[in-house]
Amino acid sequence: MKLAVAAALEIAYAIFTRTWLREHLQGAQLEVAVSACRVATIVVYWALFRELIQSRPKALASLQHPLVVAGIAVALAIPFLFQGWSPGGGFGTALVFALTSVVVGLREELLYRAVLINLLQPRIGVAGALFCSTALFIVYHYGALPVTWLALTEVTSLSLLLGLIYVRSGSLLTVVAFHSIYDGTWFFGPFRAIPLSDQWRPAFLLSALALVVAWWRFGAQQGAPADVLAPRARG
Repeated sequence: MKLAVAAALEIAYAIFTRTWLREHLQGAQLEVAVSACRVATIVVYWALFRELIQSRPKALASLQHPLVVAGIAVALAIPFLFQGWSPGGGFGTALVFALTSVVVGLREELLYRAVLINLLQPRIGVAGALFCSTALFIVYHYGALPVTWLALTEVTSLSLLLGLIYVRSGSLLTVVAFHSIYDGTWFFGPFRAIPLSDQWRPAFLLSALALVVAWWRFGAQQGAPADVLAPRARG
């Protein structure tokens, strides 16, 4: 029942923010209005799934491993090396979009990582949970991002990267921070006089993902405790 409510709310949110609001607002005003809707959905998702979200064991020490640090660093370097996206309106508008990226990161990681992965992993395993959460994450971005191979590669790679980090570390704060910084940095670019061509962006995305996968495999080979990889059983 809770999942049905969340699904209905997510569909309603996507339709409302991408149709009616876009027809009546634009620029920073649109972003602020959409963020108000984001906050409303965050409150509902937290109320519905708080126990599930909090059930994830933490393994924060695993985030100190050089492989995951390198993977995160490579991914976060992308907005600095490639052409950014400007919403228009100058620095003030860019700042609004950058600040609301925190709300974007929290909303999307709360639902697509903390809720979906914790809900699905005990039923279909880590790989199945990552696949399903990523597939739904791609569907969610339809209409918000252009349908191109680059956009698909970016959303898929980052979703898997975030999912692996969340499953291994149990840290919602880490994936929210990563997501928010990655999104927010784009609005202040380009940071290079001659940004790299977008044809090189998949190489950075896949390299970052490969480093995080290697970190994941390293943890498995080291025999990470089973309770680190799955939410606690709830009575």
